[in-house]
Amino acid sequence: AGGENEEKAIAQSAELQIQTTQIRTELRSVVEQVNKKIEVTEGRVSELDAEVSSHLDSITCMTSDITGMKKELATLRDRCEDLEARSRRCNIRIIGVKEGREHGKHPSQFFPWVSTSPRPWTGRTALSAADRHKTGSHRGLIVKCHYFSEKESLLKKAIEMKSVTTPDSDQIRLLLDFTQAVSKQRAAFIEVRGLLWGCEGVRYGLKYPAILMITTSGGRKASFSDPKTGK
Repeated sequence: AGGENEEKAIAQSAELQIQTTQIRTELRSVVEQVNKKIEVTEGRVSELDAEVSSHLDSITCMTSDITGMKKELATLRDRCEDLEARSRRCNIRIIGVKEGREHGKHPSQFFPWVSTSPRPWTGRTALSAADRHKTGSHRGLIVKCHYFSEKESLLKKAIEMKSVTTPDSDQIRLLLDFTQAVSKQRAAFIEVRGLLWGCEGVRYGLKYPAILMITTSGGRKASFSDPKTGK
């Protein structure tokens, strides 16, 4: 009986060794497969890191280029604005003349108080989106004077007359011909100027392009380029 038990124990031990060897072999195979997958994954991660680094470098260069382009664009915009403003320097904008009144007429008919005559009409301005649907809205007339002093003289005389009426009975206003950007800046001060209107002894005005100059009754002077600050 003792011999049989010993043989069984030996057989069981041999079987366990075989099973253990098989398990080890299977585990080794699984570990090798996992290691291969890890290597592949690490390789892909390295490639992605390299691509991300390359993209970051490209983005940095693009950001630098865009910053430079923005500066150049701002410079060009300022130059264009300055050139447009210079081209309008001798212009007068006439508001209140009905559409078609200028056809066949010389601008001098609208300035009977001067001996010299401005150049012919240069055209009508465009209506704003808000004014297009208003009944009776008319585009402003643009007149280009020969000289800056001539323009100043016309505007000064119009201010002195307070009310200017054309031969066609159109009550008109003579204004400076500002660029759209400057007009927008100056329009931002409308509310502040309305508040100053009721202040006794206070003098105020807009300096080009859009600087509010205020002089109090006591002689104190102040200037504001921001409507909110001026308010």
